[in-house]
Amino acid sequence: MKKILVILAALTLAACVTRGTKFDMADVDAMKPGVTTIEDATAKLGKPRAVSTKPDGTKLLQWQYVEAAPLHARGGHVAVVFDKEGKMVRLAHKYE
Repeated sequence: MKKILVILAALTLAACVTRGTKFDMADVDAMKPGVTTIEDATAKLGKPRAVSTKPDGTKLLQWQYVEAAPLHARGGHVAVVFDKEGKMVRLAHKYE
């Protein structure tokens, strides 16, 4: 019986999956328009999953992660607009 429990525990742990780099929403909340730079955001949140550049030079950077296990799933998504100088303009989207 003990051996079966150990095998079940190992399978449960092996079934946990994380996609993207997990980030802390407190770091997102601390970002300030006109102050936070792309470099600041990348240092705190990790490499963005997507970067879109508009013709005027502004950029939309997006960070996303998903954690899934047999009994739960959670994640987060953040999209931030930066001006052509690389300073934050606004938080476009936040989901946790």
